[in-house]
Amino acid sequence: MLKEVSKILDSLKLKPSDLRIYNLLLAKNELSVREIAKELNLSTRFVRERLKELHKRGRLKELHKRGIVKRRVIENGWIGYVYRAEDPKVMIAKIKSQLLSEFAKLEKILESF
Repeated sequence: MLKEVSKILDSLKLKPSDLRIYNLLLAKNELSVREIAKELNLSTRFVRERLKELHKRGRLKELHKRGIVKRRVIENGWIGYVYRAEDPKVMIAKIKSQLLSEFAKLEKILESF
């Protein structure tokens, strides 16, 4: 049971770097991975991994909902993505929904005792 509870609680966390990326995207509108990495003095690999997680976070796979960060394909002599922050109201609603879902899982675990 403790392992399951830990896993659920761990899934709810936003890392400090995630918040820095989100705040930067709110301020700057749209940026590439390289631009975000440069602005925040982070590696492009790290930024790419965090953006992938932020993009997926809050998504219900069967409904293909967007996460906290949106991305779009650009073609500028190369094909890549630019990222932008989801509207804060939408982000809060998604986090709230995720929290409620995780609390329901915790309640089911606790009922078995």
